[in-house]
Amino acid sequence: MRPIMPTLTQSLTAGLALGLMTCVSSTALAGRPAAKRPAADSLAAEEPEATTENAEKRIITIGGNGEVTRPADSLRTSIGVEAREKTLEAARDKAATRSQAVLAALRGLAIPGLEIRTVDISLSPIHESSLAPVEVTEPRIIGYSASNQLSVALRGASPAELQAAGSKILQAALTSGANDVGGLDFFLSDPTEARRAALAAAVQDAQANAKAVAKAANIRIVELRSISVGQPERFAYAQQMKAEMGGAGAFAVEPGKLRVTATVMVRVAFAPNP
Repeated sequence: MRPIMPTLTQSLTAGLALGLMTCVSSTALAGRPAAKRPAADSLAAEEPEATTENAEKRIITIGGNGEVTRPADSLRTSIGVEAREKTLEAARDKAATRSQAVLAALRGLAIPGLEIRTVDISLSPIHESSLAPVEVTEPRIIGYSASNQLSVALRGASPAELQAAGSKILQAALTSGANDVGGLDFFLSDPTEARRAALAAAVQDAQANAKAVAKAANIRIVELRSISVGQPERFAYAQQMKAEMGGAGAFAVEPGKLRVTATVMVRVAFAPNP
């Protein structure tokens, strides 16, 4: 019979040796520095930043101007009466009498839609003026001034109606005693449509300018980024208004047309041509 103990001893020795090698290998592997790999989050953070920076560089900023003309459909003017007298009561009564005469003359025109309202009434003393460098004293009152200011307007009328009404208003005011008559101011009763048309024309002009730049630079427009409106829309006379003395002392009035202008600024993104 063969002895059993040596065989068991050999098996235990081999198993211990194998376990020791396994532990050493695991320890060595655990202590070895791992190879550095780029983190997925790091790449994801860097790529958009580079893309955003590149996109910001590929921007064209350019302006555009728009202009439209419209016939005036409304008018307004200021009509005033001023009286100067020695006493306050005399100046006030004289100005009131003249104002009533002017009001009656304007209402007597029977122009449909004519708006008349009082915008200012003032009473003030008239002081004696002195050019010599004398001692400082309270200025002496030598009289009084009284004035009454009216605002007259007509809205939503045709050019022919404005022409006729403007001439009649000026003639009636001056012949009835007004001595402070402003010029005729023609305007649009509702400028919304003209304003929007001018803005639309300005945007189209800006886009055309951007396309011209892109074509010259051999690039292509890919996206409209932003639009900003420049200064507020402006209204001016496309044709100068005329108010002259015509035949038989009448005023010849020509309303003309109004020019509405607008400006915008656009930012567009571009890309190289493929």
